[in-house]
Amino acid sequence: MENALVIKQENQLQGGLANKRTFCSLDMSKEENIDKIIATQDSENMKYVKDMKGQVINCIGVYITERESEDTNDVGEVFTRFNHVTILFDAEGNQYVTGSNAFYQSLDLICAFKGYPTEEKPIALKIVETPAKEKGHTYLKCTLAK
Repeated sequence: MENALVIKQENQLQGGLANKRTFCSLDMSKEENIDKIIATQDSENMKYVKDMKGQVINCIGVYITERESEDTNDVGEVFTRFNHVTILFDAEGNQYVTGSNAFYQSLDLICAFKGYPTEEKPIALKIVETPAKEKGHTYLKCTLAK
């Protein structure tokens, strides 16, 4: 039986069930990495990215899901929105999850230039919160740790 996640090494979101696409940068030829992905469904080691503000995660892999949803703008026009759930993995076996699209976009920019994090080439990510134009609202993002 072919493991569909093996295809994910192309660094592209691949189609899945119910308008959901996934991407994984972990080496899925390793059984322990398959187990890491399965463990994201109910993990005692799962932490929230938002609780890591100001801290650095030495990321060795990412698992991203993208779902399409319909939304309506101010004038009643329906449009498609893409929502992302991002899970980061570190070398200590911790998993960090966020549903922030702003976080996904900042990570995507970093990976576009630096490549996706792997066990052989981890990326140190600093978790930051930036203010939005709307008063009192903030965005969760990541930057390269220095």
